[in-house]
Amino acid sequence: MKGLYDALHRDHQRLDEVFEILLNRMHAGDVEAARETWGTFERELLAHMEAEEAMLLPLFDRFDPEEAGTIRAEHLGIRVQLAEMGTAIELHTLREEQVEKFIRALRQHAAHEEAGLYPWADRELPEPAAERLYERLAAVLDAVKRTAHRSSTTRPGPLAS
Repeated sequence: MKGLYDALHRDHQRLDEVFEILLNRMHAGDVEAARETWGTFERELLAHMEAEEAMLLPLFDRFDPEEAGTIRAEHLGIRVQLAEMGTAIELHTLREEQVEKFIRALRQHAAHEEAGLYPWADRELPEPAAERLYERLAAVLDAVKRTAHRSSTTRPGPLAS
């Protein structure tokens, strides 16, 4: 199965769209909307990393264990920052500059994966593993869509005058 690079790259692009929404809400000072977006952002980013760690990195370890370890370490650092920033958003202490810095680091991480891990996966990942990864990414996207639909249908409407 080819096109795995494209699927993973599209998932990075989808995550980047959520990053932009979060930045815009932070910039606008809309704390509640930013908190809501943060929840989506965190769930999607964690699911993406978990898919990579479950489906790609164990096989990539056989090809380049040092690089696989570097990616795992980056993921750990991202998780630590996510936890710290999640606490800060709940305490209303998260600042736009922190989010901007974090997103720049995430974009660098994405570029790192797209330069090495993803081309390797596109060339070398066995068909069954590639299929499972596609399915997992699709399941994450479906869950995100269901969550977004649920939150948009449970919001109170405008007050009647």
